[in-house]
Amino acid sequence: MKLRFLSPGISRRDFWQAAGANFLFFCNINAFNLLPLYIQDLGGSGAEIGWIMGVYSLAAILCQPLVGRFLERIGIKTFLLIGGATTLLTSLLFAFLTALSPLFLLLRLLQGFGSSAFFIANFTLIAEIAPEKNRAEAVGIFGISGLITIGAAPAFGELLIHAFGYQIFFLATALSTLGSLLVVKGLKPPRMTFVPGYSADGGMNGRVLLPLILCAIFGFASGALFAFLPPFAREAGLPRIGIFYFLYSASAVGVRIFGIRLADTWERWKVLAPAFLLNATGIFLLLWPDPLTTFSWAGVLTGGAHGLLYPTLSALLVDQVGPGYRGRVLGLFSGAVLLGTSIGAIGMGQVAHLVGYPRMFALTGLLPLLGVLLIGFRRRKKIEP
Repeated sequence: MKLRFLSPGISRRDFWQAAGANFLFFCNINAFNLLPLYIQDLGGSGAEIGWIMGVYSLAAILCQPLVGRFLERIGIKTFLLIGGATTLLTSLLFAFLTALSPLFLLLRLLQGFGSSAFFIANFTLIAEIAPEKNRAEAVGIFGISGLITIGAAPAFGELLIHAFGYQIFFLATALSTLGSLLVVKGLKPPRMTFVPGYSADGGMNGRVLLPLILCAIFGFASGALFAFLPPFAREAGLPRIGIFYFLYSASAVGVRIFGIRLADTWERWKVLAPAFLLNATGIFLLLWPDPLTTFSWAGVLTGGAHGLLYPTLSALLVDQVGPGYRGRVLGLFSGAVLLGTSIGAIGMGQVAHLVGYPRMFALTGLLPLLGVLLIGFRRRKKIEP
């Protein structure tokens, strides 16, 4: 049965099946935001946390453009199954690691590959079934299935860790991925169609460069934020940070429900600058002395920024290419975000080790402001005679 109050492409059954699979899959991925605590409990340093968290993104960076290209030949469902099965295996293996070793890096590499395959395939499915005039809305509503897990998965994971330990926590993430695979089995994705008249690259050109740079900036800030928030909160005297993840998720979901049509009805570029300002403000708030207030408002602002930036940037990039090439450009989109995420986690890990978490977050907050400047420069150049 179709939901008549939603736009075409969002009321389809396969849309909601894809969203359900996405929710269960990212319950696993976002629960691993707590992995820095395990690394720290095993005696790991800030630099080791940065490498282990960042290598996940490095793997995804290498895989996602290739996934996008092969997806066009092999098919959406095959990559969904490959990605889910790989992620399930890595979660099970993490349950047997009780000391820091190179296996942490290897498993994060595998996790990055699995996440890439699943995410690009599912994201491409949404881009294929959503009409252009509702594309940002469709991506935004679909993305709620993942955003909810940013708050729910770490909060539930904290309860499991405190009650039963890390091994049960890892097994629970594996069970969630198994549920995602069962949903994927019932999916019937549409065939990807290529439209004559586009060049071999699907119409991709220099217009995608600035959006990809902005994706990397967004990823950089997010990578540093999520990699080092748990140990920073512990250092600041806040034993649990579920409130941050809950408010981040709630804010992002609220923006997706009540404000995401702005990216379709308004010019997409006009949405980006305020969103980057929100992101910078939320990160700078981490320097405020009251821990509970700090993490609460930081969650609200950075979550709201995420709710606007992700669907707007992805829709902006998809607008630039022809049908049949969306998997490819979405691979570049996600690869750019993850490149920034990896550099943010690894690079800022070294910075945190040298100057501490507060100064590291102060430097991180400057990156979204650079995004605002780049957008302003583009607009100025566009209106100059």
